[in-house]
Amino acid sequence: MPIAGGRARSGCRPDYFAMIATSENSVTVAGPNRLLRPLERLFMTVGLGAVLYHVAAAFWTFHGAMRHYTVHLGLILLLTVLHTMIEFSRSKSGARRRAWMVFLAVMAACALIAIPYLYLEAETLEISQPFLTNFQYAIGLILLLAVFGLNWIVWGTALKIVCLAAAFYFALGHLFPSPVVDLKLSPQTVMSYLAGMGGPRGVYTFIPLSVDTIFLLLVYGGLMTSTLVLDMFNELGKAIGNFLRGGVAYSCVAASSLVGMVTGQTVSCIALTGSMTIPTMTRSGYTKNQAGAIETMAANGAQLIPPVMGLGAFLMAVILGVSYVEIALAAILPSALYMFTLAIGIYALVQASPHIPFHRQEVDWRKFFWVLPAFAPSITAVVALLLLRYSANMAALWGIGLLVGLSYLRPKQYRPPLRSLLDGFRDGALAGAHLALILAAIGVIVQMLVTTGLGLLFGRLMVDLSAGNQIVALVLGMVIAVFIGMGLPTPAAYSLAAIVVIPSLIDVGIDPLAAHFYGFYFAVFSSFTPPVAVGCLMAARISGGSFIGTCVECFKLGGICMLLPFFMVTFPNSLQFPNFTAETMLNTALLCVSTVMFASAIYGGFLGRLNTTERVYLLLGPIFTLLYYKYLVAWLAWLPVMGLTVFVAYRVILRRRAPGTASA
Repeated sequence: MPIAGGRARSGCRPDYFAMIATSENSVTVAGPNRLLRPLERLFMTVGLGAVLYHVAAAFWTFHGAMRHYTVHLGLILLLTVLHTMIEFSRSKSGARRRAWMVFLAVMAACALIAIPYLYLEAETLEISQPFLTNFQYAIGLILLLAVFGLNWIVWGTALKIVCLAAAFYFALGHLFPSPVVDLKLSPQTVMSYLAGMGGPRGVYTFIPLSVDTIFLLLVYGGLMTSTLVLDMFNELGKAIGNFLRGGVAYSCVAASSLVGMVTGQTVSCIALTGSMTIPTMTRSGYTKNQAGAIETMAANGAQLIPPVMGLGAFLMAVILGVSYVEIALAAILPSALYMFTLAIGIYALVQASPHIPFHRQEVDWRKFFWVLPAFAPSITAVVALLLLRYSANMAALWGIGLLVGLSYLRPKQYRPPLRSLLDGFRDGALAGAHLALILAAIGVIVQMLVTTGLGLLFGRLMVDLSAGNQIVALVLGMVIAVFIGMGLPTPAAYSLAAIVVIPSLIDVGIDPLAAHFYGFYFAVFSSFTPPVAVGCLMAARISGGSFIGTCVECFKLGGICMLLPFFMVTFPNSLQFPNFTAETMLNTALLCVSTVMFASAIYGGFLGRLNTTERVYLLLGPIFTLLYYKYLVAWLAWLPVMGLTVFVAYRVILRRRAPGTASA
């Protein structure tokens, strides 16, 4: 089983920023390597070249659409090969390094054979599809080998298995017994679909999304570290955390959420911010498992925050046929409620843990106020241009220009060195390459599910099992979305849920946008679900805690968030920002009340530690809230509100009688 850099034992690899962090901080164990320096220079050259090509393509048209997509695909394959070669040159030695270098050289050869042919013959393939010659069939097979092989190295075994299973079923599914879909296609037709030869299908399904929308936004995200924006977020997190006992956890949530808001990936957030926040939390009284879980859940929540949303916003916009801006606006209230829920969970944890002290951190306000004037106008420009319906590429270019330009108006000690800036562009290009790589793999899976009708079959089975009952359908959808997402990156998990689960939710009467957000949330939650739980694995490695213990703590924090997806389904107007009704605002307040009660019941902490009777009493709040979501009877909504009011008064009286109680 291949192991790269900081590979998790589960068979799933950390994503791109985790790899970047590993490559920059790892110790070379392989001894002298003459290839390392030339590879680094070539990697930098190709990375900067990819950025310049996409910038130029935003203004000028050089060739047809399929050729443009093919150039993009070739660049991402080459960037991935070069970066992985550098990683393995640093982390491996002897025969293992030579073996992996040979494998990567084969992957590079596959890309260099397939991409030029597909570029030169793009028009011919568009006319002749799906009828391929034997040579064209071989070219398609070579392209699939490169895409699957590199996805295996970057994203792990689980995605590779799913991709191979999809291709295998597409080719041989007609041999399976009933009730599996019976669709027999010729080998040439199968390859034409899977390799996208002649049209944006299969590998090319989501490449237009990558090249036209995502790539330059991720280059913008890659500049966050080199322009000190990440440091600014950390200082802001410290300031937020200084107001409460156990405040370092709140600073972790703030920093990870703000960083992940741009990077949009769980493991990358954990790798970037967890190396700083997790040790700080453990020194401040949190257990290793608690610290790892808080970082994991904060990084998970970052995928729910616009603008990137772990690619979910872009994929959702394509699937629903709406603008990206509509999805980003819809995510504002749910993401804010998720962060509120996480903060309440941490508060309850701290209240139940009197050993956690009040720990203040020194904040570098000078750095914060010098960096903010560069970041604020750039992110404002990006958001404003997207709202004005400009292309994502144009918005990203304005964001990049403002961020870089304004960064050089700071005092010398806060200006990014040229080398650091080039590293930021390179890392952003690598981010775009790795996420485009997974989009290529997702395209194969989605093509199989759609063309064979297997996705519709699963949807019909789910509707039959639920017998049209929305509650049963939602519970089944939750279980299936979490199950199929285990071990997969969020984009792949959501794409599968969008084909297998979400259509059946729509069939039982759930609003389409709410159904997609419901499926997306549980696809995100699958990242902390054993036995894979790649986010927990990364956090446990940093904290030194146990994998299972970290998963258990994640379940506690994640369990508190379970009311939120049901809230969105029951009140789809919560996704219509800023056009909220009075009913939505009142039910948002009810959700907050129920969340406080649920968190206090799970952790046993609210204005101090709670006994079993008090925890059972508080658990009634979320139960009544779920019943209210089912029956929409007003008196059920009032019960949690009155129950919490009475309980707060009761706890305040107890605290006055016991003045030695630990401060909040």
